Amino acid sequence: MVESENTDHSSMIKSPNSLDKKNLIKDEIYSNSITQKRNSRIIQIIADLLKDICEEGKSNKEEILKTIKPFISKKIPSISINDYIERLFKYSKVSEEIFIFVLIYIDRICGNHKINLNYNNIHKLILASFIASIKFNEDNYYSLNFYAKLGGVSKKEIINLEYEFLNLMDFKLYVDEKLFDKYKQNLQNLENDDDDIDENNDDDY
Repeated sequence: MVESENTDHSSMIKSPNSLDKKNLIKDEIYSNSITQKRNSRIIQIIADLLKDICEEGKSNKEEILKTIKPFISKKIPSISINDYIERLFKYSKVSEEIFIFVLIYIDRICGNHKINLNYNNIHKLILASFIASIKFNEDNYYSLNFYAKLGGVSKKEIINLEYEFLNLMDFKLYVDEKLFDKYKQNLQNLENDDDDIDENNDDDY
């Protein structure tokens, strides 16, 4: 948990594999042991949902400026939302449930602070939510150096994003089990709907 902007975060970061060393960070991200394809329909559905929401708000410049400053990207990142989430999922080796928490946290922030998602803020919100989700819900996690490299930002920026994100969340990351199950069930329903559509399309041939 981040207590203040001047807190020494290095003492709070678990480094089970000494990933704070630059060469090991690079090896861990790009080693053959973790470059195998990880597929998850739930991950794809979450990415598609966030993309659809951003698509609706992409032309509203006034709403973009209302975003908390650390989460605004001056230029829209070249990597798509789907590819970004797939990257986080693939190399972090976390369960898909982590991204259900990500969706819940982003929903909570947008609802409590009236932040509209768009292509200028979604990547940094995803990254900050992703790190918070792992730290709160997992027993083991990598160093901030690793997540900075994975997310495409500097360590200094990721510390700032984490701090601002926790402030927006009022440091309340607990999710009631019923709420989590509700989100998971809704995502599974969407997955089933997509499967039904695919089956119907196959019948046409």
